[in-house]
Amino acid sequence: MENLNFASLPPSMLHRILSKVATTSIRDFGSARIAFPGFNKVGRDDYFYRSANLIYLNDWIDEVNAVRTFKLNCYRLGNPEAIYLRGMYEYFFLHLLDEGREKIHRAGERGCVLAQFVDAMLNLAFSVDGRGIVHNYPAFTRQHVDEMFQIINSWDLSGNWNYEKPPMFLSLAERIDPNVSHDCWCSNVDPPIFVVSLNGSRLRWKCDRCFWNCAALDFCDDIHLTARAWPIED
Repeated sequence: MENLNFASLPPSMLHRILSKVATTSIRDFGSARIAFPGFNKVGRDDYFYRSANLIYLNDWIDEVNAVRTFKLNCYRLGNPEAIYLRGMYEYFFLHLLDEGREKIHRAGERGCVLAQFVDAMLNLAFSVDGRGIVHNYPAFTRQHVDEMFQIINSWDLSGNWNYEKPPMFLSLAERIDPNVSHDCWCSNVDPPIFVVSLNGSRLRWKCDRCFWNCAALDFCDDIHLTARAWPIED
């Protein structure tokens, strides 16, 4: 690092470095901009705030005002991840279901992969019928679902943030039947077929109906843990 000449790096590389620094520490983000004019130029550009990675942004308690300002700059400039995070906050903290879902959907349309997954899984969960079976399966591969659940359940993203799910969401989870395989042909496959998850766990293979019902239930159990406090403007 001592011999690294930042002046020789293209703006795209400076953008990636500064974005990583901002995710790790807002204080270091400010210091980097002071130390090197190239970082300062990148950090003043609207594009930086529109594309900064906020999903893993640390909410440093000792830098709360700087974090608030950074997040709001990103949101006001249309950053998809900022829109997603605010939508999740409105949905799970404030119980503004329509407003929250609209922002989650908009963030997905603008390219936020996590928002695309959440939006599709909400559509899936809310398609449950009177028998407790979900419909409207997303076009995701099972591997993608596995990848997204690994992200949702990662230590960096999840935690207990001391809030409750909206009553409608609780009632939705209660209506989904996670045990549809008891009357399904896939539970009788002999010998049973197993698949290995990304985390190394060995799971019994399920048909589409059983797979998506279990995925919908897991989603309802876990997704609220990724919602965080958001600095709503005064």
